[in-house]
Amino acid sequence: MNPISRYGSTATTALCLMMAFELHAQQPAKSFVVAERSLNLEIPDLDPSGLVRNVVVSGLEKGLTYELIVRLVVESTGFGAYNGDYYAYLLHETPDGAQSQMTVLLNRVGRSEAMPSGYGESGFNITLSDSASWDVHNYQVALGGVFDGPLTGTWQPDGRRVHPTVSLDTSPRTTSLEPLGNLDPNGSWTLFIADMEAGGTGRLVEWEVRATPWSAIPEPRTVGLAFAGFLALGWGWRRRGGPIR
Repeated sequence: MNPISRYGSTATTALCLMMAFELHAQQPAKSFVVAERSLNLEIPDLDPSGLVRNVVVSGLEKGLTYELIVRLVVESTGFGAYNGDYYAYLLHETPDGAQSQMTVLLNRVGRSEAMPSGYGESGFNITLSDSASWDVHNYQVALGGVFDGPLTGTWQPDGRRVHPTVSLDTSPRTTSLEPLGNLDPNGSWTLFIADMEAGGTGRLVEWEVRATPWSAIPEPRTVGLAFAGFLALGWGWRRRGGPIR
């Protein structure tokens, strides 16, 4: 039996081949993940020294530019700290210590002249990406107001590299994840998170940095052209009387 006939039709075969192409393209061998899970570590209340987590990696290929995506899970304990209490950043330092970059992930989200305590929801289960549509500092604006439960979804990092006691929605956003992805990926990756207000507590459940080389991210047009090529091949089989069953 011709192998194409096993799938029932040439069009179906083209679809299967396209799916295989997409799956292969979305699983680049040079991607890496830095993560700590199931931590359940309490974030000290009203303590600017905060909680520090550090992971050192080695053996990764240098000379690539990475797109970084950060996942952060923070749960409330007891009364629960407000989301507007937290200040957090991600720092990456190369093995020799010669280069380092940091980005502010959270800086008293929601804090403004009109709302000096920031947002009052409790908990995060979020993804942070430079390519997201909205800045996490203003998530209530994006969501249309106050809501219940932890914040979810994908957001841009806060980016406001100012002291958390003066951070406002109008503070300049001067940091992003991109510079960290331009460094040698080996070395130390550090997450810092602090609760800057009294009255509630939270715990760090997990954090993750997922890095994908820009050269390994498939362009939609490439996949589309491959699919069109497979369809054209299938049409050629029909024209030549090939088996379509």
